Parts: sequence; structure tokens; C-alpha cells
Amino acid sequence: MPWRKPDLTAVPYISLAAAIAGLFVARAMPSIAMIAMVAYALLLTDPRKSFSLFLRDRVLIALWLVFFVYLLSGINSTHDHEFLLERIRLKLPFLALPFAFTVFKNKISPNQFYSLLYFFLLLITVTAIIISFSFYKNFSSILIAYGQGRVIETPFNHIRYSLMVSFGIITGFYLFTKKFFIRYSWEPWVILGVIFFLIYFQHLLAVRSGIVAIYLCGIYMVFYFLLSIKKLKTALLLTLIILLFPVAAYFSMPSMKARADYMRFDLEQLFFFNNASGLSDAGRILSIEKGMEIFREHPLIGAGIGDLRVEMKKKLDAAPEHPRDVLLPHNQFVFVAAGTGMFGLLIFIFAIVLPLSRKRLLTNWLFICFHIIIISSFFTEATIEEQMGTGFYLLFLLLMYVFIESNES
Repeated sequence: MPWRKPDLTAVPYISLAAAIAGLFVARAMPSIAMIAMVAYALLLTDPRKSFSLFLRDRVLIALWLVFFVYLLSGINSTHDHEFLLERIRLKLPFLALPFAFTVFKNKISPNQFYSLLYFFLLLITVTAIIISFSFYKNFSSILIAYGQGRVIETPFNHIRYSLMVSFGIITGFYLFTKKFFIRYSWEPWVILGVIFFLIYFQHLLAVRSGIVAIYLCGIYMVFYFLLSIKKLKTALLLTLIILLFPVAAYFSMPSMKARADYMRFDLEQLFFFNNASGLSDAGRILSIEKGMEIFREHPLIGAGIGDLRVEMKKKLDAAPEHPRDVLLPHNQFVFVAAGTGMFGLLIFIFAIVLPLSRKRLLTNWLFICFHIIIISSFFTEATIEEQMGTGFYLLFLLLMYVFIESNES
């Protein structure tokens, strides 16, 4: 029997699913999966065609620029080479994934896209159930931790995880509106139940970045239902939920109340007593202030992305009642500005905002809500200065981008 060449067309889809699973399971999985996707694009397709598709796409090229901004900033970094290499390593996905995703252009079907979203929703739901069980099993001790500014353990990073929970809620709603199911016609109603569970879980988790993100998405959806598709009753119902649910959650969920009370105590310590030592929010605000000081001192090319940790330590050590740890700016824009200056910041903003300039993408509310979640987090967190945040941002940005550009008019 003659040898037949194996069919490897499923490799990029399996790799993408593995990368998504890695956001919850193991740090090495997204990196291995990304390598597999790049290898497929280089070795198992026509690389000339892949590069041609890449070079004709301004959005993909703009994402590449983020990597080169960090790389070139190394020329201006002279003190902390270890930190510089760490920053460049974390930005390698900006170099690899935009090219790797060319294999999906004009090929990914609605069913494949919805199935990947469904898989992500399943992962979020399973981890949320496990965390909820742990929360109630250790209820008293966890509430004490919340009162001290700590949170329950989540996969890798609680802030990035809470952002993914918010996107899981939006993803579930999107799949419900599409009436998508794998096997049984009643699956959309299960998805609806999952949505309500995840909303409850987001408030139980009580991570403010995720909560703020989901309510900002809710406000956007009110205007979408009101102005775009003229569904007044749905818009009014959503408005009522947005107004009443936070109040109900504060008075009925101890974790929300403990978190809010600690936040008030934390900010009082900073603004009334000038104390940021060992405090979460006070340290965050102080880190942003010091990051802005570094930016003002090095406005054009920044202090050098590799020297940012050294410069922040100098600033924080000089502050009265400074934080115990060396904090980096808890604002993605300030982080980039302090490290790479105005030139780097403008390129970074251009790369982030460019996808939103496409009319076809602006008509997709899932895509818009994703950017609301990501960009809102940039103001209180250096979201993509960590592997999980970078993976989450690029995997779903590129997945939605290639699907919408290929399938939706």
C-alpha cells in the first residue's frame, strides 16, 4: 500500500486550543503551543504566501512593532540585563503569533470559531466551580484574607484570571445569542445558566479589575441594544441589573464587603497618613506616580525598559513609608512610557487601537467588549507584562480578528 502524506491541517487548531488551555493549566503549554503554530506556518504551509498575507495586513504588522519597541529600548538599558531579557521574552508572542495566525486567514469557519469560544467558556466554568468550592470550604479564613487585601488562589494571577472571567461572561452571552450548541439543542440554556453563575462568581471573587470591566461592558451593551438594534426592553433590563446588582452584591456577599472595606482603609492610609507600606491600593497609586516621574525625566526615549526596575527602586526608596517590595508601574501605558518614552508609547497605543479602526470589527460587539475589558485593565494594571496577560490578549485578539475579517460583512 503506497504511503500517504498525513493530514496535518488540524495542527494549528489543536495548538490554539492547547494554548487557551495553558492559560489555566500550565505556564509552559501556551509557549509550546505557540511554537507549534509558528512551526506549522513556516514548515507545513507555503511560507512565501504566509509572509505575503502578513505583510499586507497593517494590524498584524502593528502588533509586531510592540516587540521591536521593547527590543530597541534595550539599547537604552544599561543596568539590569536580566530584567531586560525577561521583558523581551514576554514580548516574543507579539513577534510570533501575528505571523502564526496567518494560517487561519480565510479558513476558520464559524463553527470552529464558536467551538473554540465554547472550549474557553468550559475552562472558565470548571475553574470557577473549583474555586467557589474552595471558597466555601475555607470560608472564615478566606474572608480574613480578603479583609487584609489578599484574595483566594486562582490560576497563576488573580487579576488576569478575573479579566478572563469577564470575557467568559461576554463569550457565553455571544454563544447564547448565536444559539450555538455542540450536540444538544438545549445547550444554549445551559450556557445562559453558566452566564449567571459566572456573574455571581465574579462578585464572589471580588477582584475589582474584572468587576469594573464587566460593568463597563454592560454599559456599552445598553447603548448597543438601545441605539444599534433598537431593543428598548432589553436595554432597560440591563440598566436595572447594572444599577442594582453591585448594591445587592455588597450587602449579600461578604467577600465584596470585605474587599470594599479594605480598599477604603487602604486609601485612607495613603491620602491621610502618606503610608503605602504593605498596602495594595496605596502601593499601586504610588507606583503609577513614580512611573510618571520617570517618564517626565526621560520623556522621549524613556529610562530604558531594562532599567525600569532599577529606576523604580530608586524612586520608591526615596518615598516616605514606601512599599516593602519594588513595584513596577501598575498602569500599562505608564509602564511603556517610563520604559520607552513618548516614541514607544505612541507606537504601543497605535498597535492597540488600530484594530478598532476597522469598520467591520467595530460592528462586532464581542470584539468591542474584549477591548473594553483589556484597555480598562491597562489603567490599573500592567496587564501584558506577564505571560498569562500577554497570552490572553493576543490569542483572543487574533482569533477574533482573523475570524471577523474572514467571515463577517
